[in-house]
Amino acid sequence: METLFTPAHLHLALNHVPIIGLAVACLPVLVGILFHSRGALASGLLAVILCAATMPAIMETGEGAQESFVDGSIEPGMDVAGKAAFREHSHRAKATAPVVYAAGILALVSLLALIKFPRQAAWIGWAVLLGSAISIALSVWTAEAGGRIRHTEFRPPEKVKPSPTPEPVPLATPSPMVFPSPSPGISPLATPAPLPSPSPAASA
Repeated sequence: METLFTPAHLHLALNHVPIIGLAVACLPVLVGILFHSRGALASGLLAVILCAATMPAIMETGEGAQESFVDGSIEPGMDVAGKAAFREHSHRAKATAPVVYAAGILALVSLLALIKFPRQAAWIGWAVLLGSAISIALSVWTAEAGGRIRHTEFRPPEKVKPSPTPEPVPLATPSPMVFPSPSPGISPLATPAPLPSPSPAASA
């Protein structure tokens, strides 16, 4: 049971609330605005406030999980890609939290206005719906980076660098043929002397 209440496990259990909880809470808020139902609007606004109230616990358990990774109490440790995803997840969470808080504050204002100013509460309810929709989108964006910390199947495939094409080897040019130089006194273009013709006396 002790392993179920570590910061990492609690963080995984709570970080779905801003996504699923706000999505469910938007339905009664919308019904309350469209059908002028104060009960439905009040229940939806209260649900938005409760979802926003979980953000401090989500941020705290996330920081606790980070410390557990740093001190080595969680095995196996993160690889290089996991550490990069963890930093990205942390930056996205810090950008998402203020938006979720803003949606919760708008829901609280609308809930208080519902007591004496029902029409104004409905108009504020539209702002609550918009803030909740943005909060859901940012929460999904943050969870995407968190999923890549451990789940390698969520990581984009690495681009394989093409192997360099070997350069063509130039063909060896044939060396010119070298002929031996002629002996001294002999011209290379000299023609053999003609044989002497036989004399008439010899032929008689």
